[in-house]
Amino acid sequence: MFNPNNDRLDFGQILAPPADYFLDFAAGTTYSLDLDALVGASLAMGLSEETDSELMKNPVCLLEALRSTGDKVALFCEGGQIHVPNKVTPLYILLEKMVFQVKTPGRRGTAAYPSFHPKFWLLRYKKEGGETLYRVVILSRNLTFDRSWDITYCMDGKPVRETSDKNLPLCDFLRFLVSQLPADENGREKTKAIRSLIRELPRVSFEPAEKEFYDYEFLPLGVRASDGGYYSIRDTTLFHDTFHEIFIMSPFLSGSIVRDFNDRNRSSFIGDSRYVLITRELSLGRLKPEDVSNFTIYTMRESVIDGESAISDDSTGIREQDIHAKVYMMRKHSDTDLYLGSMNASHNAVYGNIEFMILLRTKNRYLNLDKLTGDLFGREKDGSDNPFQEVTLQNAIIDAEDGKQNFLDGIIKAINRSGPWAEAEQGQEGYSLSVHFGDTDTMGCRVTVRPLLSRRETEFGAELSFHGLQMTQLSEFFVVAVSEAEERAERVLIIPTSGLPEDREKAVVSSVVSNRDCFYRYVAFLLGDDMVLGALEADAVSGAEAGAQNRRSYKIPALYEKMLRTAASNPQKFRGIEYLMKTIDEDGIIPEEFKKLYDTFRKAVNIHE
Repeated sequence: MFNPNNDRLDFGQILAPPADYFLDFAAGTTYSLDLDALVGASLAMGLSEETDSELMKNPVCLLEALRSTGDKVALFCEGGQIHVPNKVTPLYILLEKMVFQVKTPGRRGTAAYPSFHPKFWLLRYKKEGGETLYRVVILSRNLTFDRSWDITYCMDGKPVRETSDKNLPLCDFLRFLVSQLPADENGREKTKAIRSLIRELPRVSFEPAEKEFYDYEFLPLGVRASDGGYYSIRDTTLFHDTFHEIFIMSPFLSGSIVRDFNDRNRSSFIGDSRYVLITRELSLGRLKPEDVSNFTIYTMRESVIDGESAISDDSTGIREQDIHAKVYMMRKHSDTDLYLGSMNASHNAVYGNIEFMILLRTKNRYLNLDKLTGDLFGREKDGSDNPFQEVTLQNAIIDAEDGKQNFLDGIIKAINRSGPWAEAEQGQEGYSLSVHFGDTDTMGCRVTVRPLLSRRETEFGAELSFHGLQMTQLSEFFVVAVSEAEERAERVLIIPTSGLPEDREKAVVSSVVSNRDCFYRYVAFLLGDDMVLGALEADAVSGAEAGAQNRRSYKIPALYEKMLRTAASNPQKFRGIEYLMKTIDEDGIIPEEFKKLYDTFRKAVNIHE
């Protein structure tokens, strides 16, 4: 179950629809976000392809993936935690429909602002005949390309006749997400979709696929419950019951939280308790000896952390890995509780952040400390195949750079919470953007701002202007960079922008489908019996002769045959062609003979204006 060599899950496969199903809607959450990782997730959900597929390099495939998922995905992330991509593309404009920032209010006893930290997906898939399948995914992994070791658990559910309050925590969590949506048209459409999930969930039954787990409980920590209180991990047995065995895997720690487990059994009659903690070496410096006097502590071996760089010949592509999973196992007598999800064993996570965890209940014969560590450590605790090493607090490393980075991140979050807004206006020499920020103390740091799709950068101020922009450079994504001395942090902020031209999406599509040959390739891709086969066909006809005036990649008779088969077997694919027909308005791109052909099929498959 926890063997890192055998029990691996692929993020793309988790999100991709099962065979014969298609994505109907998905609500997801992440703390930090990489826009390219979201593009990969769209590829998985929309085209059932792997997130690291070669199709990521095919603009036609990416356009179709984003086209097919834009209205079907709502992804919520921590405001100020969108990473700046290495290479930008106008296709990012299509991500604006999907991404929503969460700005948590301040609370007493926590950091300046609690974090929106859950990693969660709820997906609804459908068949052509109307059959519905639901999937809930609880992770410790952000939607980024981080290579650290994470944990994931997912369950499928189906509609049932009787109602149950088992999914009430899911409904309460979705209600919180709805409260974070903007009041614009896109926000209203996403609100409508999420509320439909809330109405359906009382009649959905999720079942663990593993025989080891006989019960489960969803824990959306830090959000308001239907009874008026708040969900809190402190109300679970994890924080108020004694135990015979405790296992904690958490990359980040607070001494007070770990000490609570360390001292829990001190005044009880339970003896010979066993304690195991797995964390990052950099987190050991936050602990005192009295915090972990009962714990055996492990960290990941340096050879594993540097494992990818050791086999890489590309020094610029070095990506270290470490523990990022959050796992808590507590056994008392014959009962074992397993908690998985996003919550670190830290003060802010327990007392302030919004997190999502799942509690899985099982028995000692299926899961205990020996079985769990046996999976993780391999055949022998001290063997060469064990990725972890036993350590003491003397191994602690104080990470001074981490505090500086958090300081710069805090300034970006403060800028994001100042209520920025922007306005676009068309002029004689292109478009202009005026950006307005609220009063923000930048603590003497240098701050710059630029539109994500432009290289024009300016110093931060209450009001900024950018001139001479093209339509495909207009976006609600802006890059804010904060630097002090040699330290620098930059993030993408979503700034609500009025006056954006309605035909921006058409301009993006036209930048990809720029000629008649590309149009035919796109249509062939949409109609292919296999999406991958369609992409390979598209590549095969894009050679030197593909653009010749006297040649056509796909003759009308061949398209007619494909369209005839698709109309009978999978008429939903015509929605993609309909989108293309409405979006492309440049003369000469869509052949007149194809317009006539499509109009015939359009009536046959009952596509309405």
